Amino acid sequence: MAFVCFEGKEKGMRTHKAKPHKDIYEDIWIPTQCRRCMAACGLLAHRVNGVVVRLEGNPDSSSGSRGGLCPKGLAGLQLLYDPNRLNVPMKRTNPEKGIGVDPEWKEISWEEAIDEISSRLKRVMDEDPSRILLQGGISVGATGMMSLHTMGGLNFLFATGKGGPVFYEDAGIHCGLAGHLANQIFHSGFVQMPDWKYCRYQLQFGTNAGHGHFWQYSNRLAAEAMERGMKLVVFDPVCNYAASRATEWIPLLPGTDGAVCLAMCNVIVNELGIYDAEYLKKKSDAPYLIGRDGRFVRDKATNKPMIWDSAAAKARPYDDVGIGDFALTGSYEVEGIPCRPSWEAHREQFRRFPVEKASEISGVPAATIHRIATEFAEAARIGETIEVGGREFPFRPVGTLHIRSAVCHKNATNTVHAIEMLPHILGAANVPGGNIVVSGECAGYPGTGLPHSEITRTSDGYVTNKGLAVLIHFPPEEPKFTSHKAMNDVFNVCHGTPLFGVSDNEEIWQKAGIDPSVDILLSIGRNPLMSGHNPLQVEEFFKRIPFIIDYDIFLNEFNEGFADIVLPDTCYLEYSDWGGIEHRNHNQSPVLEDPWCIHITQKVVEPMYSRRFFPEVMIEILDRMGLRAKLNAFMNMYLGLNEQERLNPDEKIIWEDLCDRVVTHNFGPEHNWEWFKKHGFVTWTKGPEEVYWKYLRDARVPLYWEFVIDAGEKAKKIMDGMGIELDWEHYSAVAQWIPIRPHLVNEPGYDFYCFNVCDGLHVATTTAEQPWLDEASRMNPYSYNIVMNRDAAGQKGLKDGDIVELTSDRGNSVRGQLKLRKAQHPQTVVITGRAGHWSHGMPIARGKGVGFQYLMDNKFSDCDPVTWHPEPCVRVKISKMK
Repeated sequence: MAFVCFEGKEKGMRTHKAKPHKDIYEDIWIPTQCRRCMAACGLLAHRVNGVVVRLEGNPDSSSGSRGGLCPKGLAGLQLLYDPNRLNVPMKRTNPEKGIGVDPEWKEISWEEAIDEISSRLKRVMDEDPSRILLQGGISVGATGMMSLHTMGGLNFLFATGKGGPVFYEDAGIHCGLAGHLANQIFHSGFVQMPDWKYCRYQLQFGTNAGHGHFWQYSNRLAAEAMERGMKLVVFDPVCNYAASRATEWIPLLPGTDGAVCLAMCNVIVNELGIYDAEYLKKKSDAPYLIGRDGRFVRDKATNKPMIWDSAAAKARPYDDVGIGDFALTGSYEVEGIPCRPSWEAHREQFRRFPVEKASEISGVPAATIHRIATEFAEAARIGETIEVGGREFPFRPVGTLHIRSAVCHKNATNTVHAIEMLPHILGAANVPGGNIVVSGECAGYPGTGLPHSEITRTSDGYVTNKGLAVLIHFPPEEPKFTSHKAMNDVFNVCHGTPLFGVSDNEEIWQKAGIDPSVDILLSIGRNPLMSGHNPLQVEEFFKRIPFIIDYDIFLNEFNEGFADIVLPDTCYLEYSDWGGIEHRNHNQSPVLEDPWCIHITQKVVEPMYSRRFFPEVMIEILDRMGLRAKLNAFMNMYLGLNEQERLNPDEKIIWEDLCDRVVTHNFGPEHNWEWFKKHGFVTWTKGPEEVYWKYLRDARVPLYWEFVIDAGEKAKKIMDGMGIELDWEHYSAVAQWIPIRPHLVNEPGYDFYCFNVCDGLHVATTTAEQPWLDEASRMNPYSYNIVMNRDAAGQKGLKDGDIVELTSDRGNSVRGQLKLRKAQHPQTVVITGRAGHWSHGMPIARGKGVGFQYLMDNKFSDCDPVTWHPEPCVRVKISKMK
């Protein structure tokens, strides 16, 4: 009989009370982390005689639901023991490539695979490293979330004086590029959500986070808030997980959330006159003076933005200690320049969106928009304070939530800007009850001060972060053109463009004079045929790449069609890493009542067959390429290792030894790797100043996005010179609403907006292969079917169970079984998840559901030109198959 003790607390002990059986020589519970999605919940694995027999949530961990585990996590057991897993290195013998082509695999040794991969990579790196394409992203179930960070390292390691490789993330383009950018701009972090411990009124826009999807800790906290009486209003075309649990569901047309939010801002500010003036004056750039060109009026001596001191009746730099009062309204002249506070520009923009106009755009009744705006503003309780943790803070118990969906259209950047204006005009940000950021402020473990992140400020006074992984650091670099194959350097406020996947990429490359040739592609845990763009549009690009390496758990659609060598990866129950430290920007509960909780992932069983963990194999490949010293220097820098912990230039990395160095560096020698293997995680109390830092840090929020004016003008100049046209109106300093392409389709018959929604049973493209999840999906009427409104179907002569075909206005089509429901906007058709697998290597998933990606047909100009979200919504006509 064995037990695991967490932090030595008796209440955390896990014991097996059953009588020992003579054939049972081992019966233990092992603490680790679930890595089926980015939430990375605390996990307990029950191992008997070397076999994992059960997975449970860790009740002592605040990283998760404190004991519960979602279906994806429970099905991890089937991922580990799936007989269809890729178990040995394989090499393609069929020179033909393409969708549906039999690769005619043959088994090869690891030695042969590593030798060929390292020699090919070395040759291309020496000749022209820009011809190396790295494909990674939010990898789940395979190398966990290490792949994204490892790929960042490979960008550096493969770079030479001749250039560097190109990194392409396929799945992230459908995630939260605009949402994460806004979280960084407004909250100085990667993820933010309502302070559910104190929030009393929440608005949610097209996301199910907190209500059956993604972070389990948020599901726990949101459920508790609802029990306490929090009002939840969900704007979503579909009554999905969050909407079905909401106080009120408000259906609207896809891509119109921004118009609704601007109309609500107009009601709140210009009609009701409710806003937090103290917050706007001292915690935002609302008082910064702007000239007629939209740019800040700057102090000639310091170049700092200026404000109008209404007490002294003169302009001063925004941080002048002698300021008496900040003017938010009025017109002034500073050194001959007519100007006004930027808050005036916002108020003017809000007036352009009366509720009647927003109603016409979105389909939401004007009276409903007005009522919700009024309720939200009144619930903010402006002027009230609350004492938390011995400190007094402003109390603003209202919040918003957005990620994916509403902020993933072509108008994503402006939509998320509009959504964020709602809490910020009411001062409901990083104070009790408002929106709070995940791990923006972390003083670190007592005694080491690590891991550490803190809110600092830019020269313009804006919030920025030191120590936390974010998409872009501000101020961003100047737009420039260096013939980067994805043109990322032209667009300085985006994580990366989707140029590799758009239908007109050849035309764009030709106009830009870019050679898009790639000699070698290294893909880690990705399946771009299922998670990125239309497979038929990326097929030719992948076919042209001479040598493709894919590291994955399964033989899937991508590697069957295009890989030359495929390598068998481990799953999260077969490897160890310190992911909980790096990914605290995602997996830490943000509320004060939940402590800091940093997990490690550890091997529950040794990798079976010939499976090997990607980072360890990559270390060997880099070694053979002569890059050991460069790798060690990078790891020392990236991990912040001190003189005693650093890797020597000629030292070969032993993975578990590196894990030990990382955890002892962060938590002290008493918390070494052996300690973490026993305890699973370390936890310590969170301080109120780490959660509610808004009035404790001398930094402001950029409500007015002056930086995008220059970014847009400079990018436009570059693109105009190439003859490439984009919609530059999206580069706006104030939030606006711009229609997406589907709004502009007027061709008769294409009556419906079709889009893809998340399925709480699944994540990414591997979960449909687990029998438990497949069984649940077949029981769920919405997982594998095409879904539309019952009344709208009746008008088309369609009924439940019909086999139908959807055809987009650009001629792409899919077929599937129709499922009808009432709670869905009548002008929409929905396809759930990433289904429609055809790979022979995933027989459980094969032939199930509908592949939404086949309807996608984005041109470069169809994407958001600021954060580069491809448009995930298409106009379709629907017809019954005979």
